[in-house]
Amino acid sequence: MRRLNIIKAGSYTRLAATKRPPTLKNTTNNLLIAIVLFSILVPQSASAGTEWELELAAGYAWDDNVGLDELERATGESDEVTSLEIQGSALFSFQDSISMRISAGLVDDSYQKFSQVDRRTESLGINLETQRGGVTAGINWFDVSADLDSEAFLTYERLSPYLAGFLSKRWFLRGEYVYGEKTIARRPGREADSHSVSMDSYFFIQGLKRYAVVGYTFRVDNARANRYDYDSHALKIKYVHRETLAGLPLELELEGKFEDRQYKAPDPVIRTEREDTRLRFSAELKLLVNKYASVALQVKNSDYDSNVPTASYSDLVVGTEVRLSF
Repeated sequence: MRRLNIIKAGSYTRLAATKRPPTLKNTTNNLLIAIVLFSILVPQSASAGTEWELELAAGYAWDDNVGLDELERATGESDEVTSLEIQGSALFSFQDSISMRISAGLVDDSYQKFSQVDRRTESLGINLETQRGGVTAGINWFDVSADLDSEAFLTYERLSPYLAGFLSKRWFLRGEYVYGEKTIARRPGREADSHSVSMDSYFFIQGLKRYAVVGYTFRVDNARANRYDYDSHALKIKYVHRETLAGLPLELELEGKFEDRQYKAPDPVIRTEREDTRLRFSAELKLLVNKYASVALQVKNSDYDSNVPTASYSDLVVGTEVRLSF
């Protein structure tokens, strides 16, 4: 078995003693308490109903450059990966204008050769939303934890209020602020909190049959080690097209993302401020066999360019997926 040398590679600079530890846990604990009280205090007669959803998926893919984006390391070698996924959610509606969605998921990725990067990811989310006139307002809490080769690897938690609404029959806007906190096991220098604001503009060319999305995000990452602090500007473009093939619905989804990162402190390797550009592209062609089952072909390509040599690499993933939705 080949060993993946990225797990223990690299070191971090002296930790900044003046930075505060994450505090999102206190905020989300209060949010969860508020949600429980909200559910108890709202009369049952005011509930408009409950909707349940369950998704099961199995996938297979070929990855031409196995690595860990979180550590900005790649092996330069390819491997095959199988994925199993289960996602469930419950939507509670109150008084026709207030809703709460609770969701949970589990994803298990297993590599054929590089078993040391086998990943198990658990997620939990809660979304509160209300509609007033033509404006939708909400707040979302999301928590994800990932194990690598059966050992704790990553935790990420975020809280994001948002506003959305139609400006015209074809133009829809959604604005969001996100506060997040992440930790990476055995990498305390990469522990960080982040602030970002984003705006997505939806243009419906032919309703939900054909539409495009253009989005912009500005993000500030404050890491425990100064070398990982950065500001970034990101642009996203997405296009969705739905047609019918032999009487079956067919969906094509194309998405491209460009991100420019400017780091704030000199990197100890290159002795100057780091600069990164990241370009990602994905395409998915999905055939809906019936109301419950779909089959998809997927292509994902990432190109990372940096003046830190180890952070410059590309990754191509080609795969297929079968999904059941209930």
